Amino acid sequence: MIIINEGLCMLLCGILAITTIDVAGSITSRKWNYNYVYLTPISFLVYTSLGYFGYKYSGNLTWTMIVTAIVGIYDGTIGWKISTVLNANFGKFKESNSKLSLSDRIIGMITISAIFAFIGYSLAGWSV
Repeated sequence: MIIINEGLCMLLCGILAITTIDVAGSITSRKWNYNYVYLTPISFLVYTSLGYFGYKYSGNLTWTMIVTAIVGIYDGTIGWKISTVLNANFGKFKESNSKLSLSDRIIGMITISAIFAFIGYSLAGWSV
């Protein structure tokens, strides 16, 4: 029961963080004329943090990876839609970004989120 509650909290916090990055990043990248892609490391930090807290609160790698993969899918689908609707400044990546298929975005985001979550999970376990 504890794992489910903590997993739900991690999921909601991850989705909130990604949504904040997408909304604030899309608006500010357009207004201040910087490339939205520069915010990618902040998303990586979110996935790493989810892995870290997944270890600290549950110690269960499977749950941590499932929660992080769901956040990654959210980022690759709804987060992507938010950034396109808000007309984020993708600069020279605009055309290549629009050509990515839904399945490519989902697979890519699951892979990226899993890599960074595992790094966070490992760092938490290593620091014990």
